[in-house]
Amino acid sequence: MKQTKRERIIAVIEQLSDGQFHSGEAIGDLLGVSRTAVSQYIQDVQALGLDVFRVTGKGYRLEEPLQLIRHTMIEAACEAMADSVPGDVVIERVVSSTNDTVKEQLQHGHVDNGYTVFAEAQTSGRGRRGKRWISPFGSNLYMSMYWRIEQGMTAAMGLSLALGTIVAEVIADLGIPQVELKWPNDVLVDGKKIAGILVELEGQAMGVAHAIVGIGLNLAMPSQLHGEIDQPWTDIRDHMGNHFDRNKLAAQLLTKCRLGLAEYEQQGLRAFVERWQNFDRLRGHPVRIIMGHKEVTGIAEGIDDTGAILVNCNGTTQRFHAGEVSLRHGT
Repeated sequence: MKQTKRERIIAVIEQLSDGQFHSGEAIGDLLGVSRTAVSQYIQDVQALGLDVFRVTGKGYRLEEPLQLIRHTMIEAACEAMADSVPGDVVIERVVSSTNDTVKEQLQHGHVDNGYTVFAEAQTSGRGRRGKRWISPFGSNLYMSMYWRIEQGMTAAMGLSLALGTIVAEVIADLGIPQVELKWPNDVLVDGKKIAGILVELEGQAMGVAHAIVGIGLNLAMPSQLHGEIDQPWTDIRDHMGNHFDRNKLAAQLLTKCRLGLAEYEQQGLRAFVERWQNFDRLRGHPVRIIMGHKEVTGIAEGIDDTGAILVNCNGTTQRFHAGEVSLRHGT
C-alpha cells in the first residue's frame, strides 16, 4: 500500500528512534525513495522538533533515543497499578491537537467516559486563551480525555482546578520537590511551568456537558526549542535526569485522571480544595486582579468550592472567577 508523506515521516522517526546511525541508503530503501529525497524527509522530521545529526559515512541519527508511546506498555503499566485501561485509549503519532482529535470522535458518535488520545506531536497545540503549546515529537506527554458531566456545564466550573491538582500530585509522587499550582491551573516546579491544562466544554447550560480535558506535561524538551518558550519553564528531566519511563508516566496520568474525574463527578471541586491548597503558590502573597480597565489588589487566601480565588482586599474577602479576570502575582 502506498504511504502518505506523513506516514513516511513517521517511518523515518521510528527508524531513528533507537538513537543509532542509519544510512541514507537504508532510509531510502525503507521509504522506497532515492537517497536524494531522504534529505527532504529529514528536514520534515526536524520540523517536528527533533534534532537530527548527519555524519558523512555513517548517516543520520537523533540527538538522543526516543521512548515512543506504546499501547501495550501503557496497558501493562496500568495493570501493574492494579488498574485496567479505562475506555478506549488511542495513540496517534502527529495530530493538530489531541483535544481536536477527541472532538472529532465525539462528533462522529457515542464516546465513553475515559476515552483518551495520546499523541507524539501536535502541530497546533494550544493552552488557555489560545496560547501556543510547543509540542515536539516524542519528547513530552500530550493527552486528552473525554468525560460526560450529567449535571451540566455549571457543574464543570471547577474542573480545571481539580485536574491541576491531579497533575501536581502525579509530579509530586515522582519525588520532585516544590511542585506548585498557580490559579487557576498552571502547574509549576520551583516557580517554572511544567504542565498546562485546557478544559473545553460542549453542551447546554442546563443539560449534559461534554468535557474534553487536555494536558501537556513537559518531560524532555529538545535543546534547540528552549528559546521558543516565552515564560520560565522546566521539565521532568531537569529534576530526574533520564530516570523516568514515558509510558509509565502516561499510564499514571491516565489512571489518576480517570479516578479524579469520577471523584469530581460525585463530589465536585470540594473533594479537591484542600488538596489544591497544599500546592497553592499564591496563598498569603499579594496579587493583582485585572478586570478590563479595573484593577484590584489584595492578599490571596486560597480558593472556594466553585474554584474562585479568594482575595483579601482591605479586610474584605472577595471572590473572582477565572473566566472573568486576569491575575498577576505581586503588587
